[in-house]
Amino acid sequence: MRLTRYLSLYLVKLALTATFILAFIAEILDLVDNAGDIVDRGEGVLGILRYVALRFPTLLNHALPLGTLVGALLTLLLLARNSEIIAMRASGRGAWALFFAMAPGALALVLIHSTLIDVVTPRTESALAIWLTRQIEADGEKADDAKPTWIRVGDSVVSFDRVKRKGRALKAVRIYERDANKIVTARITAAEADYEDGRWILKGAERVSWQRDTLNEKRSADGVWDTTLVPDDVLSALTPESRVSLTAARAVLSGRQTPNAPLPFYETLVERVYSAPLGAIVMVLLAMPASLVNWRDARTGRHGLLALGAGLCFLLSDGMLSTLAMTGVIGPVVGAWSSLLAFAAFGAFRLYRMDGGWPERASAPAARSRLAEAAR
Repeated sequence: MRLTRYLSLYLVKLALTATFILAFIAEILDLVDNAGDIVDRGEGVLGILRYVALRFPTLLNHALPLGTLVGALLTLLLLARNSEIIAMRASGRGAWALFFAMAPGALALVLIHSTLIDVVTPRTESALAIWLTRQIEADGEKADDAKPTWIRVGDSVVSFDRVKRKGRALKAVRIYERDANKIVTARITAAEADYEDGRWILKGAERVSWQRDTLNEKRSADGVWDTTLVPDDVLSALTPESRVSLTAARAVLSGRQTPNAPLPFYETLVERVYSAPLGAIVMVLLAMPASLVNWRDARTGRHGLLALGAGLCFLLSDGMLSTLAMTGVIGPVVGAWSSLLAFAAFGAFRLYRMDGGWPERASAPAARSRLAEAAR
């Protein structure tokens, strides 16, 4: 129990330290691009601090897998440096025992990653999107200069330039009505849309028909807008797609919320909420060969390099397959789980060989024969 607590705390401490350092470096690079715009809007230092607070959880979420790999490698290398692994092996503990002693720390990192993915990051990114939109309003920029946000509502396609009152007011709204064949039949432009008493009210609206028998016929469209769009859908449209919460994704798949992306994106997201945090356990598993590093023998450094390379390959393949699944090229389950399971099997096989002994090189028996003959 003491050994498990010691190794798990060691792992969590080093992994979180590495994660914060990586996220801090990414935050500095991000501020290089965005700090000037925040200062120009008159926010000053407080605006920069608010931006950092809302942006930092996203960067932590991106950095945690790599931070876990670095933390696990540092844990094993420091244990090897202090000859603690030798003491563990001398007491009869093998590689699997070492891994299971670090497993509670890996599970703690899984819980932290799950919280970031499904609870913290969706809220902070939504708050950041709303704050940036409010800053555009405060600048008094023209609607033509604002970047429009697009969203699909049923068969219609909607765009708006600005958002106010937490998604309950839209500015410069354009609604493109489409028929069953996805052909645009009319366009509605409105200066403003307000959400009141559970329905949208268009103001300063005009409808232009693009059907053959009523081509370019114009009429006023002020009044109630018959749509399933709700303010939460507006906020989701402002939030980067990669951080939609599990609840929101399930609401889209069940038809209770308007999708802002193809359905495979949300199907993959549901799988990723469960599979992505488990990557922490795989990272620890892939890092285990680093326990074979001997600081007195430079040749054993290849074990540490192999562990680092395997972790980076896992990150690359996991991200690539997830992207393919979100775009519908492969199935959501395949994209979210295949890389995780494949590298977990590879890590378990390496750990098995570590406990079972590495195979001797083909030249080793011949070398021993020559030494025995020389001794005679």
